Amino acid sequence: MNIILIVSDTLRRDHLSCYGNKWISTPYIEKFAKNSFVFDNAYTASFPTVPNRTDLITGRWTFTYHDWAPLPKEEIVLSSVLRESGYTTMMIVDTPHIMKDGYNFDRDYHGWIWIRGQENDRFMTDPIEIKLPSSPFKLRAHKSDTLIQHLRNTSLNKHEEDTFVAKTMNEASKWLERNYKHNKFFLYVDTFDPHEPWDPPHYFVDMYDKNYKGEEILYPYYGPYKGIYTQREIKHLRAHYAGEVTLVDRWVGKLFQKIEDLGLFSNTIIIFTTDHGFYIGEHGFTGKSYITKDFQGLLPLYNEITHIPLIIYCPNTKGKRIKAFVQPPDIMPTILEFANVKVPPTVQ
Repeated sequence: MNIILIVSDTLRRDHLSCYGNKWISTPYIEKFAKNSFVFDNAYTASFPTVPNRTDLITGRWTFTYHDWAPLPKEEIVLSSVLRESGYTTMMIVDTPHIMKDGYNFDRDYHGWIWIRGQENDRFMTDPIEIKLPSSPFKLRAHKSDTLIQHLRNTSLNKHEEDTFVAKTMNEASKWLERNYKHNKFFLYVDTFDPHEPWDPPHYFVDMYDKNYKGEEILYPYYGPYKGIYTQREIKHLRAHYAGEVTLVDRWVGKLFQKIEDLGLFSNTIIIFTTDHGFYIGEHGFTGKSYITKDFQGLLPLYNEITHIPLIIYCPNTKGKRIKAFVQPPDIMPTILEFANVKVPPTVQ
């Protein structure tokens, strides 16, 4: 079997129609789910972005001994095991934190592509003057540096195809066109969307809140939101996030279409998941942790954060719902079992 692993960062389970959402448009992921195993009790483990990816590729609960940090050289990782077993391995990613500053998550892939510019990636130095679309007081940590960098990085975007999830899924589609005849391959696709800053084309936001006239808050505050946002602003935050989710659905759907066009649904395992969710007013919070200019700490981890989507397509099987409790460290050994490769003794 070929294997394709798709991770969409900060994708809330309850925002997908295959998990019961009634107001956000996600038809392509829903169509994919109908023929797949849909896990109803998947929960996050190590948290957030970088620790999650470490769990994902090691098959270990790494939060017990490893922080948000570069991938340790001694870790036995999925790409290495599959490569040694004869798989052609490829990584296509726009999630910056696992690539920049020597974090080394590209280790042992035959090839990798990093789509530059997400969030605070040190990518562009112009335009020099950037106008913020909201008060800095309403931004994460009351600082605007990250958003300014992101707005510089995306200043040349003109079309939907210029968004990060579109570029990432397009690169994955192009790679499949050139490489689908390999004897067996492992393709890992990791997009940061719908993680903030939220910048889908505004017609996606208008689907959910067309008549808003206030500030556009693209990179929301992390912590208790009372005194930061009005209820009207919370409604628009939800519309921005929903627009991001719909954008992700559209472009992941295009990748699914390419997989179908190439006949790969007959011989490819496809896994779609995320790392965690995000509060948009629930329980009195926005964000996923408590970060201000003077304090950094944890927020309570309710289901909006911890209960995650996990959908696995297997050829020649009928899709169904799975009730078992599962977590990201389970994914590596599952992939290796699909590949008929011995699971390393380091896997928990």
